Amino acid sequence: MVRFTAAHALEQARRTPLIPVFYHAAEPYARKVLAACYAGGVRLFEFTNRGPDAFDIFADLQQFVEAEYPDLLLGAGTIFTAAEAERFIAAGADFIVQPVMRAEVAAVCQRHNLAWLPGAQTLNEVYDALHLGATLVKLFPGSYLGPEYLRILRGPLPLAPIMVTGGIQPTPAVLTEWASAGATCVGIDSRLLATDEPTALTAQVAELLRIVQQKPA
Repeated sequence: MVRFTAAHALEQARRTPLIPVFYHAAEPYARKVLAACYAGGVRLFEFTNRGPDAFDIFADLQQFVEAEYPDLLLGAGTIFTAAEAERFIAAGADFIVQPVMRAEVAAVCQRHNLAWLPGAQTLNEVYDALHLGATLVKLFPGSYLGPEYLRILRGPLPLAPIMVTGGIQPTPAVLTEWASAGATCVGIDSRLLATDEPTALTAQVAELLRIVQQKPA
């Protein structure tokens, strides 16, 4: 049984709209980074399926989260197939993130009432993702498309829940632009880690979160 419904995940993404997108091959290091991000206000954290031991590290990390941070949603990213989605959900994934959009993965997440975040780029892809039941549409690659692209997309789809991710630079100026363009939330990749010193990382995360929580003028 899942810990958090898709509706809860969307509500939390709107409240705390900064989502670290992270992978590391050493679970103790991943645990340290996650703890520092949590202390900075993060409540959704994506661990990507990008290494040979990613599943085992994720499973250990999920047990740590459930014991220490029960209000944190730990999601599995870089999921391509329904089988991968089922495996990570069985290990406790609180949401599933795809770089692509696959209907069979959407069906798995709907069956579990779990948040599904598929990758999309064009207007048709964003619309199709919403039609298939996306909780949030992952606009990817964000750094290539740019905030102005999101502003244009917001014309026909003003209420679509959209997470921008992919090469987003973790600077106040960049995040201010994305918040102003109407991003529901922002996924920050490993470049978020300007430091691995926990206190400094917590402070950085808190400042970036404060910026993306600001409403457009």
